[in-house]
Amino acid sequence: MKKPIARMVSVTLNVLLLFGQISAADPSSGTVCIAARADDPWWKVAPPDSTSTRGYGVRIDNRLTVPWPRLKGLKIGGLDLQKSHLLVILDANGKPVESVRFRFSSYEKADLCMSYDGYEGMQLGEASKRTPWCKCD
Repeated sequence: MKKPIARMVSVTLNVLLLFGQISAADPSSGTVCIAARADDPWWKVAPPDSTSTRGYGVRIDNRLTVPWPRLKGLKIGGLDLQKSHLLVILDANGKPVESVRFRFSSYEKADLCMSYDGYEGMQLGEASKRTPWCKCD
């Protein structure tokens, strides 16, 4: 008598777990939040006028180059989760300063955060509580 009840509970739990996994499926596209100069932790110690972007721009894959955000973070979305992407930082003359190729499958989340400074270089990782400078809404 106990076996049918245990079996029913087991089947019910497995069905619930299956539906939980389906509803928690990954989103269809990923995003990269570019930290604004004003919020970038590496520039917080510098004088206020150093939030200048120096004409830098950002480009992902073959999209248009966008100016580096100065005061508010910039969200770049609609990125395919299955493909490899090329993130490039360009100087004022349009020449590459630094680049990185990445896949969303290398991360647990589909929302990434990117910041850059001349000393540490490009920082690319998951947007989380540990990256408060990524303020993209």
